[in-house]
Amino acid sequence: MSEQLSSTPQPAHRRIARGAYWRGLSATFRVGKPPRSSLFNRFKPQAEWPGHDDAWPSLESYAAWLPKHVRWKPDGLNGIIDVFPNKETIAAQFRDKGIFEDDCDGLAFFSAQNVKQFVEDPSRIYVTSVILDPFTFAQNPLLYSAHVICVFQIQQAWRVISNDTLYPQQFASFPAAVQTNPYCASHPVLWAEVRDADLKFIAGSKDLAELEQKLAARHG
Repeated sequence: MSEQLSSTPQPAHRRIARGAYWRGLSATFRVGKPPRSSLFNRFKPQAEWPGHDDAWPSLESYAAWLPKHVRWKPDGLNGIIDVFPNKETIAAQFRDKGIFEDDCDGLAFFSAQNVKQFVEDPSRIYVTSVILDPFTFAQNPLLYSAHVICVFQIQQAWRVISNDTLYPQQFASFPAAVQTNPYCASHPVLWAEVRDADLKFIAGSKDLAELEQKLAARHG
């Protein structure tokens, strides 16, 4: 049985609006965000990665460190100008402020770099953008229904970092990690896009089982 939730029943005009919403947003994820990110990062301060001297002996110690050293804040125009940072702009923030502030996409990318040292296979670290059913949010659906998480496999289980939090749950599959993590659990996933830890596009789909198959095929 699929872990993925079905989108909520809605009148026809709402279904049309929801379809246009996730299709348009997924297109900007795929073709608009990478060049926009590259352009914006050219004008930001740069420093040598990582910009701090901290180290972590385990995933758990990294999880304890994270909330004290990163902070969520929306991208420009309350998140409308959505961009990924690069490693050098992150390092510059640590050098200058001792903390890294960014939207969920930047925080997911940051954790994707740092969990590499703990996993058996770094190619199974995925910066995963999700578009959730906006009609399941009581407030600010356009702000909260698009989210980016770091999903990775460690010791045969899937784990999720969302913003500054490593969720304690261990998931049996990639679809379960994406749909049933605490952020997404009550909100059907309409679309998910997967990039590797270096933000190279891998695959996107509205069907998490299909997306899992594409990831499996990548590993042979």
